[in-house]
Amino acid sequence: MKEENGVRAAAQSARRADGGMTMLEIMIVLAIIGLVTSVIGVGVYANWKKSQIKVARIAVNEIAQKTIQYMTDNSNECPKSIDDLVAQKYMPKKQKDPWNRDFILRCPGTINADGIDVVSLGPDGQEGTADDIKAVEQ
Repeated sequence: MKEENGVRAAAQSARRADGGMTMLEIMIVLAIIGLVTSVIGVGVYANWKKSQIKVARIAVNEIAQKTIQYMTDNSNECPKSIDDLVAQKYMPKKQKDPWNRDFILRCPGTINADGIDVVSLGPDGQEGTADDIKAVEQ
């Protein structure tokens, strides 16, 4: 019986030793989770930046189309601003670009002298730089 109790006690102590995780194991798991999260985060951020540019491109071309429609309906008269397009119900509301800045509407344009210019200043917010997003020629 004594032998049986000794075996039982040894088995219980072995179970207790294997029952939990050490602090080192927990830290390793957390480091791996952090590494995976950071790799995924970088990829998501890069795609988010690309999607902002795509959204701005779509919006710029939409405003350009609405401006042409306005000019067609108003004897080729240019709208003074995007507010005119909203007031005349060509657009439901005044839009901002993905960087929360107003779009620039010039009619007649300086880039396209015979048409209109619709421009988003892009991520840097500076006009005339390479990251400006312009409507395709109208």
